Amino acid sequence: MKMIMCWILLALCLFFGLYPFAHHSPLMAYAVSNIAVVLCLIHCSMWAGWRTTIKMFLFSALFGGFVEVLGVNFQYLYCNYYYPDAINGPMVLGVPIMVMVSYFSLGYACFIMGRVLVGGLSNKVHGMRWLGVTIFAALAMTTHDFSNDPFMSTVKGLWIWRDGGAYFGVPLSNFIGWFINTGMIAAVVGLFANSDQAMKHISVPQNPNFFLPPILLYLAFEIPVMLRPITIDPSAINLAGSGIAMFATTIPVMAALLVLYGQNSQQDRP
Repeated sequence: MKMIMCWILLALCLFFGLYPFAHHSPLMAYAVSNIAVVLCLIHCSMWAGWRTTIKMFLFSALFGGFVEVLGVNFQYLYCNYYYPDAINGPMVLGVPIMVMVSYFSLGYACFIMGRVLVGGLSNKVHGMRWLGVTIFAALAMTTHDFSNDPFMSTVKGLWIWRDGGAYFGVPLSNFIGWFINTGMIAAVVGLFANSDQAMKHISVPQNPNFFLPPILLYLAFEIPVMLRPITIDPSAINLAGSGIAMFATTIPVMAALLVLYGQNSQQDRP
């Protein structure tokens, strides 16, 4: 039943990401993120148990939100930006709550893809493999931000870069900050997944199909970006985002799927 719910939520993420195309309200992106959070909470609970899931969720949301608070109020890490309070819903110290919780959904999808690549779906991941998952997840999350940030900030105005930037109004420091912040989150989440409490659940091998929803969720975030030149307009900002979504963000997805259903995933099969 939980797996069926994951597939339904995945379909809803894609549906609301695409429809009604050019007429999205500014909060539609957050609605998709919230659906994705529920999906990942359910899936993670089946993989690592509820206790570990709650730890992962709280750390991702609180640490990601903390760095955002520092960024908004002290220009730390990301650069000089702010969230307009009129369109972003409830906020804490200038940061929308919906932004905080969205770190978990995107992060979990990228983390699972990293665990697939190092063969860590049913065992502990230490040393260079742990570091590899951390770097992979941070790269995948930052690549998503490259495809999406200019549209959401410069076009939609969900957040505003006061001093602009060379990449369609977004500064390079934003992406460096994203890599650092998301890498730190992935590193700690990896430690949570290695705990004895988590391994009671994780050590039970799962069929490869079990891991499809979070992997395809990452792709569901990107498909609307790929189609923006068609569904909205073929402007330079949309073409750039579409190109990155099609030819960069698909790489981690394809790599994870190839390993998941290839010979290297035999150790994780029941």
